[in-house]
Order: sequence, then structure tokens, then C-alpha cells
Amino acid sequence: MASSDEEADTMPESVSTYHFANDKDEPISFSLLPIRWRESKNLDDEKKNHMIFLKGSVDNGLRTIYKQVIAWKFDLSNKTPQISVLTKEKCWMELGKPRKSYEIIIRTVLITVHCLHFARWNPEASGKSVWDYLSKTFSLYEHRPSQNDLVDHLDLIGEAVQKENSLAKCKFLLNFLEEKPRKKMSDEDFKATTMSAFIVDDVEDDNFEDLEEDESNDEDELFDSVCAFCDNGGNILCCEGSCLRSFHATAESGEESACESLGFTNREVEVMQSFFCKNCKFKQHQCFACGKLGSSDKFSGAEVFRCANATCGHFYHPHCAATLLHREDKVAAEELQKKIVAGESFACPIHKCCICKLVEDKKKSDLQFAVCRRCPTSYHKKCLPKEIVFENEADDDTIARAWQNLLPNRILIYCLHWNSSKRSHKVS
Repeated sequence: MASSDEEADTMPESVSTYHFANDKDEPISFSLLPIRWRESKNLDDEKKNHMIFLKGSVDNGLRTIYKQVIAWKFDLSNKTPQISVLTKEKCWMELGKPRKSYEIIIRTVLITVHCLHFARWNPEASGKSVWDYLSKTFSLYEHRPSQNDLVDHLDLIGEAVQKENSLAKCKFLLNFLEEKPRKKMSDEDFKATTMSAFIVDDVEDDNFEDLEEDESNDEDELFDSVCAFCDNGGNILCCEGSCLRSFHATAESGEESACESLGFTNREVEVMQSFFCKNCKFKQHQCFACGKLGSSDKFSGAEVFRCANATCGHFYHPHCAATLLHREDKVAAEELQKKIVAGESFACPIHKCCICKLVEDKKKSDLQFAVCRRCPTSYHKKCLPKEIVFENEADDDTIARAWQNLLPNRILIYCLHWNSSKRSHKVS
């Protein structure tokens, strides 16, 4: 299907209720397309072993598209894994929810990508934890995710482990690749066989309830509980990208703090299936140390990199992060900078008290963190400088710099390096 350059520029960015078919209109998996990794590659050199076409709905179901696709990729850096396909017009389109009848065709690749995503953020997880997660994620499938699903994509898993340092640290994946399971069992044989360390045991309903409770607690703290514009809470909209920030979506929701808000109408928020802020949408994020914007797109050469902590959405230039983490050791800072550029993960300085250098313990009041909203500075409550005054203690001669009950089990502060002016988080 021919398409002009103008059409490529206006092509929608995501598609739902989709399926893929070959030139005979037979259903086919997008995983048969060449996969694109981070490295720059000439798109014209992609192997064209299969003529594959994408059909689906865009613009909230208002339009249907039909496009030839030539490659695919996945991104593990957000809260949920994102899969995209490249059209013949050289535009990437993110895949949303597939057509129900098509799910069986892409079952194995979806399970594999979700497995890689879980492994990236939980490198020490046991085999049982991995399969518990996959079973819960794909609970609506007739057959529970199993070793058979991953065997279909051994080469993909192996290549991902080689190219992603974070995956190379995952014990589950390394053990799985070392075992090199080749022969797949049928579903009947599989059910009758004693489950190995790579296959989830039957989980009692009570255990699933505990798992759901734990995950819901984590999710409560995963997203920012205050608006990135005004630092106030209330009715906020969470970005589902890697920044984990939240915003007042409408002028009405931010009225109390005179927040500029995102400017959406209530109707627009109601029909919104998912929300990605402009920074995550265009993969341009602000370094939390120097404040400058930089590309976070690992496929086209990232300039800023996200902290490896699963609940942290801050990005840093390698130099900025390395300098902060090794203030008095220039050699160590230079070495860490090289490692970050090469893709090695790091935890930013906001996760240690800047006074005692110890980590946070949310179960103990004195060891909970007071976190600055404008730079990577944290204090234990017991280490908080007296000059940082709480709102209820401020008077005409002092400026309030600390607020309780805005962040879960934490204190929101503006540290002594900052005045009361707001810091921009928008794409410029």
C-alpha cells in the first residue's frame, strides 16, 4: 500500500484491536519480522523474508489503518513493556491491546517480552517469582504461561541478555539459557510432568491475594503522589511512561494550587485509555542534576539515563550521575561514567541520606526520607537540618521548606540550595 511522506508524518503513534497478516491474509506473528536493537542500523538492509501487514484501530477506534511493517522492537524501561512495529514508511507504531482472536498467535512473544521486563527490574527474582508474575499477568489465558512459551524465543532471550547489561545479571535468565531446553512438551505431557524450577507451582488463591496486595502497595508508591507542576496533591493523572510523574490533568483539578495543569477537559480524561507525558512520548527527559533536557531514546543514542530503582523516575547525564556518586574520587567517577554510557545500571544519590550515607527504612519514622523536589538530595528525618522548617512551624522570619502527608511515608522538602521558584519539567 503506497504512502506519501506527508502521510508518514501524520501517522498515529499507537494502534489497538490489531492483528498482523501475511500477503495471503493469513494471521501471522510480528515476531517473524527482524528485531531492532539499540544499535543504529540501515533500515533498507532489513531482511524481507515475510510480507507482513498491520491492521487495527487508531484515534480511540475512530479510524482503521492497514500498513505494511518491516521490523519490530521492545522497550523494557517503563512500568509496562512496550512493543512497537516499524511501518514501510519508516514510522514506529506502538502496539496496544490486540484483537481477542489474535492473542493466541502472539501469546509466546508477549509472555517472553513480559518475562524480560520482569527480569530487568527484578534480577534477583527466583524462578517461582517469575512464573507467579507471568501467571497473574496472563491470568485470562486458557493455559498458564510455561517454559514452552520461552523455548519458542530462546534466540531472542539470548540476544537480549547479551545486549542488555541489566538482563545479564538476572539469575533466572542465565540459568534458563544454561539449561538450553530444546524439546517442548505437549500441554498434556506438561500438565502431567513434575514442574521444574522454571515452571510455576500451583499457587493457592490466598497466595495470589497476598501477591496482589503486595503489588498494589508497590503501585501506590510507584507513581508520584503530587503534581510535577505545582508539587500539590489531589486529583492527579499518572504518566505511564518511565518518568513515573503525575499531573493535574484539568484546570479544575489544579485550582487549589493555581496549577497550570495539562489543560485537558474532563471529557478528554474520561475517554483517555492511557497517558504519556510529552517527555516520555518524545523520549526527551530532564537531567535531575543539571536540569538540561536530553534524549533518553536508547535506540537512537541516549544522552540521559534513568536511575535503576524501580520507583524512581529521575534521569541523569552519565557525567552528572557519576560526579554526584563519586564527589571526591575523580577516577571512580570517570569509570562509572563510562559504564553508564555502556548501559550499566546505577542508583542515583537520592536513595541515600546525604548526611549519614545510609539508605531509607520506611518502617522506622526517624529513618524515613525527606526528599527534595528539585535536586537529588535526601535526608533521614533524624538528619534533617534545623534550617529546613516545616510548614506548621514557619513564621514571618522563616520560609517553610518541609511538608508532611504529601508523599507516602516521606517528607516533601525544598532543600537549602533552592528558593521557592518552580522548576520546569516540560519539553522545550
